[in-house]
Order: sequence, then C-alpha cells, then structure tokens
Amino acid sequence: MEDTMFWLAVMSPVVFGVSAAMLPVYLSHRRKDALLKHAHTERMAALEKGLPLPDMPATLLDEIDAPSAVRSMRSGIAQSLVGFVLFFAIRQFLDEDMALFGLIPVAVGIANLVYATVLWRRERTQQLG
Repeated sequence: MEDTMFWLAVMSPVVFGVSAAMLPVYLSHRRKDALLKHAHTERMAALEKGLPLPDMPATLLDEIDAPSAVRSMRSGIAQSLVGFVLFFAIRQFLDEDMALFGLIPVAVGIANLVYATVLWRRERTQQLG
C-alpha cells in the first residue's frame, strides 16, 4: 500500500505536468494554423473574384511568437510558486531529501523572471533609442 501511494505521489505530477506542458503547445499550433488558413482563404477568394491579392503580412507568425516580458514574468511567477508548493508538500508528506526536487521549478521560474527583466530593459532601450 505504501509503495502504491509513493508511485501515485510521484507519477501523478509527472503525468499532469507533461499534459500541462503539452496543452499550450497544441493550442499555439491551432491558433497559428487557423491564422494561416484564414489568410489562405482570403487570398483564394480574392483570386476567384479577380481582385488584387491582399498582402500577407511577413510577420504573421512572428508577432505571435515574439518574446514577451509579460509572458515571461507570468511564467516565472507561476513556476516559482508551483516549485515552492511542491517543495513544502513533498517535505511534509514524503521525505525531506526528495523535497529538494521541488526547487527545480523554482530555479526555472527565477530564470524566467530574470529573462523578463532582460526583455523589459531591451524594450525600454529600443523605445528610447
């Protein structure tokens, strides 16, 4: 019984974590696909009617994937909080040594916060210069 609880406690976060990581990738792909299909449909309709082709923005997908300081800040805060919760939960219910693995998401979250700071500074210098 104790082994079953251990594996449930270890594997549940892994399965849900991988699922949670895959969901934004899938949704981003669907959004890009819908934008491209819409642009294609618009261009084909213009061709059929003999109208001039609408310009396809060169940055159609680049604007979506552009690094954002706000997005990095949100990810950093969320990952840091999840890491702290994991650390204290594992320390309370399993083992103090295993709780150190909860600090891995904290480190990734802090890295995202640093990245957000770098992006903000870069955006500020671009606006000023």
